[in-house]
Amino acid sequence: MSLKRKHGGAKEESRTLVARVHALEQNVLSSHQHLNDIVEIQDIAASDDGEAAFTAATALGRIYAALWAKGLLQRAKTDTADAAAQQVGDWLRDQYRKYTAQLRAQLAHSEAPVQVAALRLLLQMLDKEGAALGAFPSEGFQEVVAAVLGGARSSEHLLRALAESYVNSYDDLRLHFYRSVARLASPDYDPFAGRGRRHVRGEPVSPAFVQNAHVVLGQVRVREAGAALWVAQVASQNKSQGPSQSKSQGGAALSAAAHTRAFSEAWLAFLRLPLTPDIFKQVLLTIHKRVIPHMGDAKQLMDFLSSAYEAGGAVSLLALNGLFTLISEHNLNYPQFYEKLYALLDRNLFHVKYRARFFRLLEVFLASSHLPAYLIAAFAKRLARLALFAPPAGAVTAVAMVYNLLKQHPSCMVLIHRMPEYDAATGEEIVSSDDDPYDAAEPSPAKSCALQSSLWELETLQHHYYPNIATLARIFNEPFHKPQFQLEDFLDHTYATFFDSDTLRKPKKAPALATQPPAGLTRAGDALGDFMAF
Repeated sequence: MSLKRKHGGAKEESRTLVARVHALEQNVLSSHQHLNDIVEIQDIAASDDGEAAFTAATALGRIYAALWAKGLLQRAKTDTADAAAQQVGDWLRDQYRKYTAQLRAQLAHSEAPVQVAALRLLLQMLDKEGAALGAFPSEGFQEVVAAVLGGARSSEHLLRALAESYVNSYDDLRLHFYRSVARLASPDYDPFAGRGRRHVRGEPVSPAFVQNAHVVLGQVRVREAGAALWVAQVASQNKSQGPSQSKSQGGAALSAAAHTRAFSEAWLAFLRLPLTPDIFKQVLLTIHKRVIPHMGDAKQLMDFLSSAYEAGGAVSLLALNGLFTLISEHNLNYPQFYEKLYALLDRNLFHVKYRARFFRLLEVFLASSHLPAYLIAAFAKRLARLALFAPPAGAVTAVAMVYNLLKQHPSCMVLIHRMPEYDAATGEEIVSSDDDPYDAAEPSPAKSCALQSSLWELETLQHHYYPNIATLARIFNEPFHKPQFQLEDFLDHTYATFFDSDTLRKPKKAPALATQPPAGLTRAGDALGDFMAF
């Protein structure tokens, strides 16, 4: 009974505080003589009573919205204003800053709905502030972005609300979000400076900022025509300002060029941060679709992608798409591209997670008829050599790839038509350890002597222990009248798919068995039979 009484008393106290907040709100809104009641409401908003604190925070939002609309929170434009009014204005602005600081602190609350509610109130305050000042409150918005992205306790709901409910829906929020990210990641960033400015990062950003910024940047969509403005009054009220100010503050939100520039600066600043290996790979996976097409100058990503391409391993495989997009669509000069691509072909390739992705890209990279024969021969020879040591799923892909290369580049057909030398006296084939001029250890395709070699590995694969590979390799013994293989049919094979296909395949005829049922446990004349009788 005591617990119920205690719980009922706490609930009654909460209702009393809620009623008190509503009464104080009415006093403040009805008369300026009760402005001091704002302090009591803010104290309730900072209390531990969840319901009363939420009611107080919402009431303060309505109060400050009314004060912005009446102009009481704006600074006096002249020094001749009433000293008492200036003092009241300074006090109100100080209370307003405390209120917004309280809301930013709520962005780190343990409960996601509280975080989202605090974000909504903060952006509503920015709307009223921008409407009163006639300019987007970029500093206040940057503080909100910093609190959301830099918070270690920022929930998935909070990040999604910022991206989907606000940034994606309003052009001015999207523009200033990109600028805020650029400023926070590169403190010397100036959105109105010209080209050639330096980005020297000051204090290192937190790991939480890197993680949250990546999440929100990935959810923010590019600008679409017809989007609304969050601070809708900026454009109309800027008419009283100078033309340059109006253009930079209000017009930029509607300018496609400004959005492209801000997008580019935000991503470039983000990519300079110390990314974790997982985020680094996730960025490389999507950079050719989500980032490069919307950059003002995509070549600015050259250093990032080149460094990733030269890192080796899975990172190099993931950087291929973005780097090739710069080469093919943006005229990037990368003369060592194919040499590094050739270096990626090693035994580990057939065991990595992104094997299928790599072979899809490799087929695109080697499809051009302008590539020299020695280059295609080097790749075909390397693939055939690796197929000898690859698992069945990798060997199948390599054989199909070699067949397609020879079909696309007939000048390399010499690799399967070169005849061996025979001893004139005995007529036997001459075989020596130095018979193959191909140098597998040579990193340069031009110096590997692949075009002077032959694809003898394919004949070896015709005796592979897995019959499907042996059958596939025998296609090189037939005239090249068949069309190219669809590489997609081979990329998703694994041991499991091979096992399923073999076990589920119905035999055309029953296998021949020659078994003789035993007549007993022992044969006649065995020593064991002399001692045991059944």
